[in-house]
Amino acid sequence: MNITILGCGAYALALSQMFKENNCHITMWSKIKEEVINLKDKYKDITFTNDLNNAIKETDLLVIALPIEYLENTTKELKEYYNNQDILIATKGISQNNNLFSTEIINKYINTPNIGVISGGTFAEDMMNKKIMGLTLATKSNVIINKVMQSLKCKYLDIEISNDLIGVQICGAIKNVMAIACGILNGLNYPESTNSLFLTKAIYEIRDIIISLGGNKDTIISHAGINDITMTCSSTKSRNYTLGKLLATTNKKEIDEYIKNTTIEGLYTAKSIYDLTQEKNLNFPIINIIYNILYQNKDISTLIKYLKQEPY
Repeated sequence: MNITILGCGAYALALSQMFKENNCHITMWSKIKEEVINLKDKYKDITFTNDLNNAIKETDLLVIALPIEYLENTTKELKEYYNNQDILIATKGISQNNNLFSTEIINKYINTPNIGVISGGTFAEDMMNKKIMGLTLATKSNVIINKVMQSLKCKYLDIEISNDLIGVQICGAIKNVMAIACGILNGLNYPESTNSLFLTKAIYEIRDIIISLGGNKDTIISHAGINDITMTCSSTKSRNYTLGKLLATTNKKEIDEYIKNTTIEGLYTAKSIYDLTQEKNLNFPIINIIYNILYQNKDISTLIKYLKQEPY
């Protein structure tokens, strides 16, 4: 099967290795010429290109693995060449520009019933090293199910099927916000018992957000849900977790330097999901607390007061 991946970041490259387990031919596209030149030397069995038209011409499955902030402009460009290719989205998050999820951005410009989303507890490093892990595939298309199972499922990767596209995307975005809170708790030297208490409350809150935005409450117990949430919220590999720990342990200068030099999805998602819930007159305490810590200079003690059921 011919697979085209838009994006050449760590997760896109890790996905390419999973597709290669099923003998797929991989083409990867990047807008950055220098990136393509460097990757051509490193990965001899993958075709790299800056030409979007040629990249998607002969593809059987178009995989979008771009950071959310680049998705809309790329989709506008993709629209010029799109010819009913089946689409699989591996992009997580909510757009800072318009508070849209990935499927909503793509649907603004491209009309196709054959679209799916993958999300789950899969760090790029672990996927690249072929560790055992799980993903949720959310789609309403049997075509997508068949193609993804044929091209991506392997002995290292458990794939479960869902039809809840919005719920899976909510989980993939908001777990990064919750990881910031877990990092704060770690930085304040709270034990695993406190972290587990917070995670339980976080899982309930994400479930309620899923319900409020039209998703299926059961998605919270999927690979996209509890699997990804517990992984991201307990790992020092997570940049979101690291930001939370820095908020509790260091000075503003060091925090600003980390933010400047690191892509931290939860930092931007916290604002997007806060704005989105405010637009819909919804109130979610953990989202409000983390937003206020990050953007309104509220003290991190508000998180502890919430857990103690004190006024905050």
